[in-house]
Amino acid sequence: MPPPRSFLRGPAFDLGWFALPGLAAAAVAVALAYLSPETAGEDSPLLWLVGVLLVDVAHVWASLYRTYLDPVARKLHRKRLIAAPLLCAWLGLLLHLESPLLFWSAMAYLAIFHFIKQHVGFALLYVRAAHESRLDRRLTELAVWSGTLGPVLWWHANLPRSFAWFMPGDLVGLPAWTGPLALALELPVWLAFLARRLRLWHQGRPAPMVPLLAVTPALCWHLGIVAFDDDRIFTLTNVFLHGVPYLALVWLAGGRARVTAAIGPRPLVVTALAFYGLLAALAFAEELAWDRLVWHDHPELFGASAPLDLHPLLAAAITALLAVPQATHYLLDRWIWRVGPDNPELARQLGFSD
Repeated sequence: MPPPRSFLRGPAFDLGWFALPGLAAAAVAVALAYLSPETAGEDSPLLWLVGVLLVDVAHVWASLYRTYLDPVARKLHRKRLIAAPLLCAWLGLLLHLESPLLFWSAMAYLAIFHFIKQHVGFALLYVRAAHESRLDRRLTELAVWSGTLGPVLWWHANLPRSFAWFMPGDLVGLPAWTGPLALALELPVWLAFLARRLRLWHQGRPAPMVPLLAVTPALCWHLGIVAFDDDRIFTLTNVFLHGVPYLALVWLAGGRARVTAAIGPRPLVVTALAFYGLLAALAFAEELAWDRLVWHDHPELFGASAPLDLHPLLAAAITALLAVPQATHYLLDRWIWRVGPDNPELARQLGFSD
């Protein structure tokens, strides 16, 4: 086993790809709130294009490099890779037939859980790299959950807001008193977590990425959900801090190797462009279909299209099928990042073994 270390690849790579996106998003969000408050309720096509399409949707498709495009994963996860999209499509169809709002509520709660688990996973990578204890693992998990779930519960207690996860009404309201309580309950967790991090620092085991990756999502979600009632800020503080690190993680854990196997050895910039270019193209195609068939709200990007008068069964089928990539990504992430027999190369790719 390699000796304890603070970074997966090095300070520049790890800070640049795992910590900086969230911190930069928080800084831009605050600047936007104070420099341009009069446009708080306006849509921003550029922000949607960059944040949602080129980061959020693209990172969903990045799972391909660790699943369907990986010959080892196709063999080891064969049943899951077949069953996951079929299950997502079937359940999506049933939910949408029951109620479109029920479908989007289920997707919203699944997404919230998935996003929080992603932030937990990013932080725990560095707990493992530093060979920290089970206590440190549990405290880190608790800190990330506290810092993200607290704002989410506050959101439930302060509906409606000017933003929604997917569509207005997709979250269920809670009594108003639960909001301040959820935020207050974060305090003892953060005191315990930060006290432990200070102790490790004094012992010469700082692992700076662990507190950074616990504090940053808490900062962003408090800004985007609690501090500002602004859809632009919610988007900024939601997508970049999980989408960009996920792309970097996939690049390390097989993405670069898959591209190299397909196009041969090339300069790093060419390989990176091929890696991301496929994801951007798939994201654009997916969002084009969503806009033409369902949303019709980005004519400046996809051309004008009128709402379709579809039979409820056809509307449910289209929506469920279009949601399959996203829902499948949520489901398969449950397995493809577990170090062990199901992913025999993952420990080596992340530097957890020689």
